[in-house]
Amino acid sequence: MKVLIYDNKEKDAKGNCQAELIRELKALNVSYRILKDEELCFDESADALFAIGGDGTILFLAEYAKRNSIPIIGINVGKLGFLCEFEKQNIKEAVDLFYKNLLIKDKRLMLKITLNNDVFYALNDVYVQRIYDYNLGNMVADISVAIDNSVVSKFLGDGAIISSPTGSTAYSFSLGGPLLSPHAAAFVVTPIAAHSFNQRPIVYSAGSTCKISATGKAPVSVFIDGKHVARLDKDDFIEVSCAEKPMVFLRKSDFNFFEKLSYKLYKKVGGDFND
Repeated sequence: MKVLIYDNKEKDAKGNCQAELIRELKALNVSYRILKDEELCFDESADALFAIGGDGTILFLAEYAKRNSIPIIGINVGKLGFLCEFEKQNIKEAVDLFYKNLLIKDKRLMLKITLNNDVFYALNDVYVQRIYDYNLGNMVADISVAIDNSVVSKFLGDGAIISSPTGSTAYSFSLGGPLLSPHAAAFVVTPIAAHSFNQRPIVYSAGSTCKISATGKAPVSVFIDGKHVARLDKDDFIEVSCAEKPMVFLRKSDFNFFEKLSYKLYKKVGGDFND
């Protein structure tokens, strides 16, 4: 049995969570290795990847974990930690359940984004959003959205976002997009500040391909899981499809998405811990 450990030093500044995790692994004679940033481009095999941090940490590790078919066990030391299964005070429980093989696999669809000859992957979302161009001024974005080569929407606004079921609880949700069950075979296109009365989010099959094109003079930027990766000029586009392999989490057997949604997004974020 071998595991990898990735510790977000900004969240676990003193390394206390990592130290506790290592103590618990050693007590059970579980082999471990600390994963470094510069090693994320390499291929490796392991039974699990313990990610200490928050949702951003998991998004950072998602492509690596998917590529190597390594399931992630999230330890939350951040604020929301919606993607994490365990809080920092439950590290011993996480190790014990993993060691006893009592955690279940939670497979999540990922987005595959093609831009020219480059391919990227996203667990949450990809979005195109207007940027300021000194020569053109602060113009709105002119966006075209096509699904399976049929144009379904054209609009002016700040951009558009495509989210996976997992990402439907993130940026898309804040824009008024629908929440999808985490194992729904569907994606969502949500306009960003569209200058129109009739622009609404579109839920479409994960088996389809969505193409977002920049059709106006204003350039747009492409962000994948919150990270800027490229700029699109007029007539440039991205294509989004379903990744060949899912991302896998290890969770407790009583994991319930809707209960966690209620606690994390309604009670914890809203500050109501009394109900």
